[in-house]
Amino acid sequence: MPEKLQAPLDHDSSVVHLTPETFEPVYNTIIGLKFPVDVARVLELRYLINHAADAFPEPAPTVDYREFRDALQAVIDATGIENKRHSERLLRILSMLRELHYAYSINTRDAENKLRAGMADNREQRHRAIRYALGFTVAAILCAILWLGLSDAPWLLKVLTAGFAVATWLYVRTIPTLDHQLSELEKRMNQLQRHRVKSIHWRMLVQKLSLLLGFKRDSEVEAFLIDTDPDHSHPPRLTH
Repeated sequence: MPEKLQAPLDHDSSVVHLTPETFEPVYNTIIGLKFPVDVARVLELRYLINHAADAFPEPAPTVDYREFRDALQAVIDATGIENKRHSERLLRILSMLRELHYAYSINTRDAENKLRAGMADNREQRHRAIRYALGFTVAAILCAILWLGLSDAPWLLKVLTAGFAVATWLYVRTIPTLDHQLSELEKRMNQLQRHRVKSIHWRMLVQKLSLLLGFKRDSEVEAFLIDTDPDHSHPPRLTH
C-alpha cells in the first residue's frame, strides 16, 4: 500500500491509502476527472493506484473471476489499448477495484444497518421519554391536588409530589438531546446514501484509468498539463 500522497484528494483530504474505507473518494475522484489534469495530481493518483495494485494479491481463478476478466478484456480492447503489458496491468487494477468495491459495499451496508438501528432506538427512547414524562406529570398533579386538599398533608405525599416533578423534568430535558442525536444520525445516513458507490461504471473507469496511467493516447484528449516555462511568460503546454 502507498505510504503517503504528495497532495490530498479533492474528495477527502485524509486519503493516503487505497482500502475499502477510502474506495469511495478514490473512485469518485477518478470517475470525476476532467482532462487535462495538473501533472501533480496525475502523479499522485498514479502513485496511489500503482502501489495499491502492487500490494494486491491476485484473486483465486474461479469461474466468476475468469468471466469478469473476459468481460473487462473486451472493454479494454474496445478502448484501444494494444500494449499487452498495459492491458494486463489495467486488468489487475480493475480486479483490485472490484474486490475493494465488494468489501466497501459490505461496509456501507453494515454502516447503514447500524445507523437505521440507532435511529429506531433513538425514536423508541424519545417515545418512552414522552410517555414517562406525561405519566409523571399526571402523578405529580394528582399528588399536588391531594396535598392542597389536606390541611395537614403527610411528608410522604410531599416527597412523592416533588419526586414526580423532578422525574418529569429529567425525562423532558432528554428530549432535545435525543432530537439532536437523531438529526446527526439522519445527516450521516443522507451523506452515506448520497455518496455511496452502488455499482462501478466499468467502461468509464477503463477510459479514465487508461488516460490517467498513460496506457492510451487520444489525439483529442490531453491527459495532463506541464508548464515548460519557469517564468510563466507563456501559457503551459499540453502533453501526455
